[in-house]
Amino acid sequence: MKNTAESGSLEKADEKEILELLSKLPENVLAEALAEKVVREDPSGEITEVVRTIAQEYSGPIPPPRMLEHYESVQPGFADRIVSMAEKEQSHRHQLESRGVEGAVRKDARGQHYALITSVLLIVSCVFLIYTGHEVSGSILAGGSLTGLAYIFISGRKKDKAP
Repeated sequence: MKNTAESGSLEKADEKEILELLSKLPENVLAEALAEKVVREDPSGEITEVVRTIAQEYSGPIPPPRMLEHYESVQPGFADRIVSMAEKEQSHRHQLESRGVEGAVRKDARGQHYALITSVLLIVSCVFLIYTGHEVSGSILAGGSLTGLAYIFISGRKKDKAP
């Protein structure tokens, strides 16, 4: 009874090892071996063609090395053209990203300069009003301006911290 149980567990272990080894083999080798076996074991000879479909997927601008080799075998220099095209595209994307970052920095700096000019003009206006005898108007304008500026700085920092 133990021999049957032991042989069953050995068969499962052997099966796992075989499956693990098969998973390491390239797909085209497995497909060709399967096609040969089917043709060999077909007693009637009815199978004339074995159709094989392999779906491959990759991400990125450059295909995997095997595919590049295939392109190169189709037309010499084709793989170099593909790599060159990918390099040019990457350079173009980097250039666009740099322009975008530079534009954002210039926009922020311009906004800060305009805010400084506006704040200085408000302070000068308040001082002028107070100096010319309009203390109430100058004080109200100064208080409102300082409150508005404080609110903008505080709310602006809260927006920067929020994810």
